[in-house]
Amino acid sequence: MSTTLFKPLIFIAALGFAGSTFAIPTLQVGAPAGPGDTGIYADYKATLTNPTETDTAVTSGSTLLVGGVYSNGALLLGGRYTDPSSSSITPGIAPGTLGVSWSQVLQQTFGGSLSDYAAFNGRGAILVASVPDGTLGSVGTDLKINGQSAFYTSESNSFFPNNHDPVKDAVSDFLFFDIGNFNKNWGSVPNFADETGGAAGEIKTLLISTTGFQWIHFDVMALQTVQTTAKNGKKTVSTGLLTSLQNNPGSKDVTWKESIPPLGVPEPASPLLLGVGLLGLYFARRGTVKQGPKQS
Repeated sequence: MSTTLFKPLIFIAALGFAGSTFAIPTLQVGAPAGPGDTGIYADYKATLTNPTETDTAVTSGSTLLVGGVYSNGALLLGGRYTDPSSSSITPGIAPGTLGVSWSQVLQQTFGGSLSDYAAFNGRGAILVASVPDGTLGSVGTDLKINGQSAFYTSESNSFFPNNHDPVKDAVSDFLFFDIGNFNKNWGSVPNFADETGGAAGEIKTLLISTTGFQWIHFDVMALQTVQTTAKNGKKTVSTGLLTSLQNNPGSKDVTWKESIPPLGVPEPASPLLLGVGLLGLYFARRGTVKQGPKQS
């Protein structure tokens, strides 16, 4: 489903709940509704097996939705911030001033050296895909997002701050995709779980292309940069930039699973049972014909 097709639905949902006071997560992952879902987004399931997970939307479709919301004062949600050339946008910050990089934020969060995270520098928001442990790089497995392969993979580290069940070394291998910065002026983003509320930001429509995986679990993380200020007498003055690592809550993610055969398609054993039954009827009728009518 294209962004242009899905965006009007987002607008309608946001318009209908304009007065809602529900908080919208800074980042969330969802999917369009599938068979049996109750709204325009895929329902979040309380429990799931293979993989074990709670509060995850489940889809077997080819479309993923990633929402990014700008909190008050946020300058950028995505990758590293560069201050614009106009000083009127962020008074007190010299044009061209840089926020901290992905490697700096990840080092502060997970330790190690800056070089451990060099592959993330220059990226926007990052989609983290967890796949069954030991399947990364296996023959016949592949995953692309919007036609692009992962820019980085790991068999042991998700670099994700929310360590819920599928996002663990013993359970999964990990692939990382650059999905760019979120546009603050795209439109209104609702809460995917209850389809209420609305906040300024963007919903990215991502196309999944995959083979060979039984399941894939999706999460998202991004850098959020804000301008910090302080009171100097009666004046408010800039004190610089502050960048933090943001991620979707564990209750706002998506698990893709292989398609289930549609209702009405017989299981493999069904044709066999039908054949045995027909064969039995044939021999029963054949026996009756051979006996012929009884003589009085």
